[in-house]
Amino acid sequence: MSETLIVLVIFVLLLAITPNLYPSFHKGMEERLFISQFHEDLFFAQQYAISHESMIYLHINNGKKIYTVSSYREGIVLERSIPKDIRFLSETMGFSFHFNQFGNISNAGTMMIETSKGKYKVVLNIGKGRYRIEKL
Repeated sequence: MSETLIVLVIFVLLLAITPNLYPSFHKGMEERLFISQFHEDLFFAQQYAISHESMIYLHINNGKKIYTVSSYREGIVLERSIPKDIRFLSETMGFSFHFNQFGNISNAGTMMIETSKGKYKVVLNIGKGRYRIEKL
């Protein structure tokens, strides 16, 4: 009985210590999760615009390290923080755009997401409201 308890305690201690031994892994995972979450939030904003038949705005604020999804009727629908090591860079479009009631984007273009592990390019296509995030 006590041997099992000792093995269990050692196992729990190893699980608690291991993530702190690999900070670069943790940072990389945080960045990948943020990119994935941002992609899902773009999809959410587009679907929200279609389902509510209204214009939905996405605004990125690098200074406050947040991005918001909002509409004139409901105000801010979604607000997320941007990790301190991640920065958005404006390429051919600004830091604000909207989806119309059909899910189409207001202006096509690209923006960059700069992380400590690399860069990602966000491409917003005009027409059908398609977008993609590419790792460079």
